Amino acid sequence: MSTGAPSRSTLPFAPPTADALDPGRWRVLSVLLLALFMVLLDSSIVTNGLATLQRDLGASSTQAQFVLTSYALAYGVLLITGGRLGDLYGRRRIFLLGLGGFTLASALCGLAWSPTSLIVFRVAQGLTAALLFPQVASFIQVLFPPAERPRAFGLQGAVTGLGIIAGPLLGGLIIGADLLGTSWRPMFLVNLPIGLLALWWGVRALPESRSVQAKRLDLPGVLLLTLALVALIYPITEGRERGWPTWMLALAVLSAGLLWAFVTYQRRLLRQGKTPLVELSMFADRSFAVGALIAFVFQSSVLSYFVVMSLFFQSGLGYQPVQAALLLISYQVAIALASLLSARLGARLGRSLLTLGTLLLMAGLAGTLMILRSEALHYQGYELIPALLVGGIGFGCVVAPLQTIILSRIAPVYAGSASGVLATVQQVGSALGVAVIGILLFGQLGAGAREAALQVRPALTQTLTALDLPLPAVQALTRGFEQCVYTRFNQPDLNQVPAPCVPAAGSVAARPEVQAALGAAETEARRQNFLSATLVTLRFQLLAYGICFLLVFLLPQKNRA
Repeated sequence: MSTGAPSRSTLPFAPPTADALDPGRWRVLSVLLLALFMVLLDSSIVTNGLATLQRDLGASSTQAQFVLTSYALAYGVLLITGGRLGDLYGRRRIFLLGLGGFTLASALCGLAWSPTSLIVFRVAQGLTAALLFPQVASFIQVLFPPAERPRAFGLQGAVTGLGIIAGPLLGGLIIGADLLGTSWRPMFLVNLPIGLLALWWGVRALPESRSVQAKRLDLPGVLLLTLALVALIYPITEGRERGWPTWMLALAVLSAGLLWAFVTYQRRLLRQGKTPLVELSMFADRSFAVGALIAFVFQSSVLSYFVVMSLFFQSGLGYQPVQAALLLISYQVAIALASLLSARLGARLGRSLLTLGTLLLMAGLAGTLMILRSEALHYQGYELIPALLVGGIGFGCVVAPLQTIILSRIAPVYAGSASGVLATVQQVGSALGVAVIGILLFGQLGAGAREAALQVRPALTQTLTALDLPLPAVQALTRGFEQCVYTRFNQPDLNQVPAPCVPAAGSVAARPEVQAALGAAETEARRQNFLSATLVTLRFQLLAYGICFLLVFLLPQKNRA
């Protein structure tokens, strides 16, 4: 038999051994989680500072949006390759390379002098994060015996929840503080002390680890997969902003053909006894295949939930970014605590813990829907805390045991490849979820704009009449108001003031008391429209959690470690 590939019976489902345990493995995990926190923090910290960044750099709306999407695109396309590079050339080496590169790219982002330079450095951040991220799960898989992995993955889940939620909160605090007049730049520079500490610690603590089977990188496979993922992720992340042009839809269709070509090529390499980029036989294992599908649906729901709720609080109710982030902090606390608890229970409960977690996610989201419907527009935000706590506990009960189940029967020699595949599935799921929910939310906002204006019209008419305006003027103002609301919610950027909302100089509409009445009416219409659209959107997310719940029953009841 060719020495390029092991026999099928030993491919990735051979039980991992616990030989030669590293006594410093928990210290190693601390380094890994510190770096993981930094990467996750940076994926969301920019959101609340985007408007300030756009103003200071003189960026267009498209450039500002690409500051976000360029990171996600670069990160998503290299995750599988990053995991495989760790298998081939050493997980320690690739982790430290990614960590050092990410820290340097963060410094350059903080010193960016133009929109183009910032986008280039954000791409560098994404590429280096993709080298770093898969090594975390790889090290856990290689260094920890099966009995300890649930606890290690539980800690990873707690840090994941902390990083995702802390980003918007810290970003809002940084923008509000404007430290020494540096505006948005500390959002990136905050990574320097974290990155340098992790780098210093990692050089001293991390052992080297690599696969003994794989001998060379599958470069044609890397090229095919990269092209396929770019063709898939770019339309997903940029489609709505650009109005879904035909060429972008064609690119998404092309991605399917490229993925088919990639899978065909990987199978051919296996037949020839060579080492593919992705070991496809992993997908023959029910734990890995079904678990990856659950992770895809789960990630598509979780991130989009935060996007929807943040938009509702900020754009719908007019909260400041920090206020919106603080309202969601209870979710973060629940995630962290439940992740730590699930680390202890996961080994005993297995699939049952996932069932409980998805039920709690549905219960938390159903509670949010009930509160939003019953409290309407008169709640202060704290009423949502019980529902957020329940949902956060559900999140923590899913994220750690799910990763343990997915990777439970993957041999350590394929840890990097498997971790990269799983991370890519999650990244594509997140991007697709945000895109689909965005289309649904903004579609509902556009469709409901006229109805929201009509609901506010009687109160506006009464207010304008009380200003002793003649009836024709009142009728003209209310018609203009309806057109203003409709136009605002049917344009790509809701914060842009459309022409129908700008009063002509010297007109009745330009009078301060009339402007105050119209502004109050528009605020009320915005609240009502966002409430209606958010309720519809959250129902679809509830459906996604229900799908996760059903998919859990397709997992094996017990996973052999």
